[in-house]
Amino acid sequence: MPAMKTTLDHLPLDKQEQLRHAVDIIVQAVQPCMLILFGSYARGDWVDHLEEDRVHYRYQSDMDILAIAKNKVQARKIEFKTSLSNRLMREVKTPVSLIAEEIYFVNAQLAKGQYFYVDIYREGILLHDTGKLELVEPKELPLPERKIEAQKHFDHWLKAAKEDLMMYEAATERKLHNKAAFSLHQVTERLYSMILLVFTHYKPKLHDLEKLRTLTGSIEPEFLSVFPQSTPFEQNCFELLRQAYVDSRYNPTYYITTEQLEWLADRINHLQKLAEKHCRAKIEHLG
Repeated sequence: MPAMKTTLDHLPLDKQEQLRHAVDIIVQAVQPCMLILFGSYARGDWVDHLEEDRVHYRYQSDMDILAIAKNKVQARKIEFKTSLSNRLMREVKTPVSLIAEEIYFVNAQLAKGQYFYVDIYREGILLHDTGKLELVEPKELPLPERKIEAQKHFDHWLKAAKEDLMMYEAATERKLHNKAAFSLHQVTERLYSMILLVFTHYKPKLHDLEKLRTLTGSIEPEFLSVFPQSTPFEQNCFELLRQAYVDSRYNPTYYITTEQLEWLADRINHLQKLAEKHCRAKIEHLG
């Protein structure tokens, strides 16, 4: 397999400059061994959807970067360093999504053909390399095997999402708003899980809808349109949905209105339609 790409020539100059500045910030803060751009900015299909005022973004693709570290301790330091994420947010105009893994884990995934990492190797762009670590040549999993796995994930997670949607409907009928909010969180998480697993056979062990939204947006930018963030109402609704996993069950001050629940349910219905459309197309494409 050929060496990883290193050029950013397919990107506009301002995006190239932002990426280089992001790399400088990350290297200065945590000294990763490798940084790889993946997702929509690596492929060239990112989106910057502006509002009519041409100033505010309705939704926007993140610059997805995989940091590869020498061990688990360094990987955790990179991914959870708050001062780093704050500085990236403050100094880089385009949102940067940074995930970190240790070299042994990444190479193990490449060696067994785990196609989230294989696709990063094949489509990604090497932004920074100290030369201290080396990626193994990835194994290519045959398309028929990928299709079988993708169909299993699609069937399982769509069924789970529909079951949680029934729980939401039952809760709203009884005006149990907090339980309804938790059910909507679960529907959303399961749909995001379905998308990630159908396309990449990979899903991180987390419940944060913002991070899951970013990962699915790196697969297909249209998924970012589901939860627009251009008004305070939209932002507040999505934040309540994010918080619902814990706060709707354990925080006595958690409060969500009927209007907010109805808006979220409408957007999640849209997410389900998009997810089914793109996942079915992906499975069909696999043969």
